[in-house]
Order: sequence, then C-alpha cells, then structure tokens
Amino acid sequence: MGVRMRKFLTAGLTALLAAGTAGAISVPAHADAQLDFGACPADVAQVYPQLKCATVNVPLDYSRPFGARMNVLVSKQSSANPAKRRGVLFVNPGGPASSAVMQAGKLTQPSANGYTRLPKEVLEAYDVIGVDSRGTGHSQPLSCVDEDYWSRLQPDPDLASERDKSWERWKAFARSCVEKNADKLKYTGSRSVIKDMDHVRTLLGEEKISYLGYSYGTYLGSAYAETYPDRVDRMVLDSSMNPVEPQMWYHNSTGQVTAGAPRQRSYLEWIAKYDNVFHLGKTYDQVNAAWQKLLGDFRARPRGPGKNVGAVELMDVYIANLSHEIYWEPLAKAMADYVLRGDERAVLDWATPSGGAAGESFIAGMISIACVDSDAPADRTRIERDFDQLARTSEFAWYNVSIPSACANWAAGHDQRIVPSGRNLPPILMFGSDGDSATPYANTVAMHKRLPSSVLVTERGSGTHCVFGSHPAMVNWEAQRIGKAYLADGVLPSGDIDIAPHPLPVPTASTPAAARPAVVSSQA
Repeated sequence: MGVRMRKFLTAGLTALLAAGTAGAISVPAHADAQLDFGACPADVAQVYPQLKCATVNVPLDYSRPFGARMNVLVSKQSSANPAKRRGVLFVNPGGPASSAVMQAGKLTQPSANGYTRLPKEVLEAYDVIGVDSRGTGHSQPLSCVDEDYWSRLQPDPDLASERDKSWERWKAFARSCVEKNADKLKYTGSRSVIKDMDHVRTLLGEEKISYLGYSYGTYLGSAYAETYPDRVDRMVLDSSMNPVEPQMWYHNSTGQVTAGAPRQRSYLEWIAKYDNVFHLGKTYDQVNAAWQKLLGDFRARPRGPGKNVGAVELMDVYIANLSHEIYWEPLAKAMADYVLRGDERAVLDWATPSGGAAGESFIAGMISIACVDSDAPADRTRIERDFDQLARTSEFAWYNVSIPSACANWAAGHDQRIVPSGRNLPPILMFGSDGDSATPYANTVAMHKRLPSSVLVTERGSGTHCVFGSHPAMVNWEAQRIGKAYLADGVLPSGDIDIAPHPLPVPTASTPAAARPAVVSSQA
C-alpha cells in the first residue's frame, strides 16, 4: 500500500447490528482540550498536510505512573462532516513498526481523481486517529546498531557456508539492542501500546473507540479488545496475525515461507501472460529461468558501487513486493532490463538498502516489538532444521530467518501475550485474501475462530496483502462497500462470505521492447 516499498528488513472484507446503530455515542463533552493538536513534524506534514498532530506524554511503565515517561505522537484527520460524526476511528498499518500517524494520512488523503481509501461516509462519521507505537516513527524511535549496519552486504543464509555469519550478525544486533536501550526495551511491546491508545482515548474525551487494523495491527486491535472490551465500538481487522500460536512471530515467519511459493508462481505466470510486453518467456518455466539468472548472478557477484547488493538484498525486495501488484510491472521491467539488456540500474535502484537512521530505527522497532510480544525458539539447531525443511519446497526459506534469529538471541525478555477470548465484544468485521503471503490466510481463520462475534469476508483468488482501503490500482469495490456499510451504518453481512478478487494489473506497452535471447543462461 502506498509508495513503492523499499528494502528495510534483511531476512522483512446483511444484517443490521444488534448494537452500535443508534448514532453518536453519549460521551463527555467532545473536545480536544486535553490534546494540543497543531502542526505535524515536517516529514509528516510534507506528505499529508491535512493532518494535525499532538504529543502525549505517557508513563514508560504504567505500573509506575510517577516514574520515567516518554512521548508518543498522535495524528488526527477530523470528521469531514461534524454533523454526522459518531466517534473516533483509530488506525494501525501493522509492520509492526510502520507509522500509524502516517497511516491516518494515507487513508484520508484524496488522490488526483478524488479517491480516498476510506469511503466518504466513513470520513464523515469519524475523526481518524493514528498513534505511533512507542519505539517507532515519531514516538521516540529505538536505535540498536549504527546507521550503516544494514547498508553493508548481508551474509547469505541460503548458503550453508554463510549461516554462521548470518547467525552472529543477528546475535550481535540483539545484544546491541539491549546494551543501547537497557530496560526501555521491555516496554515496547503491544501491552504498553494498547495502554497508550487507551490513554489517548481518555484525552480525546471518548467512551469508546472504533478501530481499523492491518496485519500486525490486527493483533494490536484484538489485544485492545480483550483488555478493554467495553471500550470497543466497531472494529475492522484486515489480514490477521494468529493470536493463538504461542510463538506468534516465529510461526508467522515460517508461514510466510509456505504461502510465498504459490504467490511467486502467480507472479511469474503473470509475467509470462504478457510476454509481448516483457519478453521474458511465455511459460512459467521460461520466466523462472530469467529470475534464476538474476538471482544467481547477484549471488555469485554482488553488485552496485558499494558491492552491497547480493542475493539477500535482492530477495528481500522481491519477496516484500510480491504482496502488492502495484509493484509487479516495475519489478518485471527491472528483471527484463537486466536479463535481456544487461542493464542492472533498475534492479539496483530497487534492491540497494536504504540505510540511514530511518532504516535502522525501523528495523530496531520492528524486531523489538516482535521479540517482546512473543516467545521464540532459543535453539539454533531447531531453527535451522525447520528452515532447512521449508527450503525443500521454497527458495524463500532462508531469507525469512531474520526475526527467528534475532528473537532467539533476545535478552530483554518477553511479555505474556494477550490471547483474545472474544468475550463481551460487539460484532466485528474481518477481511482476508486466501493467497496472502505476508499474513497467511490460515492466520486470519485462526483469528476469526477466536472472535465468535466476527464476520469474515474473504477475497477469493487473490494474494494481495490487505483488502479494505487499498491503493486505487488494487481496490476491491465490493470490499469498499462492505467496509463502508459497517463502519458508517452498522451493517454487516449476515455471515461469512466470499467476494471476487480485484483485477490484476495490465502492463503497458511502453516497456522497452527487446528481442528475448534464445537461451537465458543461469551463469554470471
């Protein structure tokens, strides 16, 4: 969703509701008297000038309210029609280190043709609120290593000879996180984040919140609902984590590997369908040969001015962008440029690590939240056995070992995970796509089973990560209708339903044409 995804991690949608339909909730006088909303930080304001922001000072440890404190940034897009306003809609994009402050802008800002990811009726019904999770974004982001740590060539764990180096690199990262952040790390998990959210709710003068969470944001939403069930109005969970699995993040990592293989095949078959545009082959096997040449060449000889783009860097950006078809065409163009014309510039533009403070703090926040939120195997032998088994059916396996490696070496402790019981909750709307490789569909089904008041809308025949409120190039209009009917009008499908997939992109003929060579060599 949004602008092109660059490499940050080295490996990573009827019945009227029985409740909540009587219009605006009765709350204390609605005002932002306790939140001083004003200008947002420059990087937020530059992209989303319509947003207002406020800083909230919260306890580092809520059990010690008079102890150390920290600042959390909150963004707001006010209701487009105050006469129709019914409350606040908190949003979270997942990550788990992606910015909710920015997500509030992404979901509400009109495109050039007036499209907004949240339907007009939803934007009238709510103030949209984003709260950057502590340790991420503008909420005192963490730092674990130096800014150049992820700009250097990463060891390739797909090669047995490189696994010691890969393990030691993540071990050093985890150790440095503890050394640089001390006790602060243990308060970066979701238990603390939902308390921050509830504190913001209080300051906003609201008895309840509505919530829209994607990916990791679904776990955050379910944890909030379990902790504060009487404070939930309407809730949408899109592309869910599995909240039941004790080692939640470890099993999400292994599940991504299994779900990624068919998603990759779908992508390569899509390229083959448009051989008149890409000239990489008319069959899966032919296009796969082109992909293997690209991957093999970069594995054999890292590229770029800094010689810091190898197999890990290439695979990272490739896997990350499979989930969103808006990136399919430029990735295929980059592959064609290299394989057909020997031009590696586009590949390097995609795969060169971003580096810098922003990239480093993103990884620090993501890994810290994941390792605090759930336990992980500490046994390297078990991890390597599991990933070796996965590698027999997927070439992605070893490139998803980052979170397991870091969390296995995590010395900052783990929170007791919040497992939803589903008790005392209002009706909830869930979305998922059955081919999702980022949060595999089995996770969404597991979450659905834990929330008996939920209705699941499945986009069948789709592998896009996140269904409702999508980029205009991937929008599913039936999902938009269902989401609008629920959030604005309190209307849900009468039961679980399937919806047809959104159309896949059709590449343009402007792709530079070149004759496909008779043989695509797998050698450098």
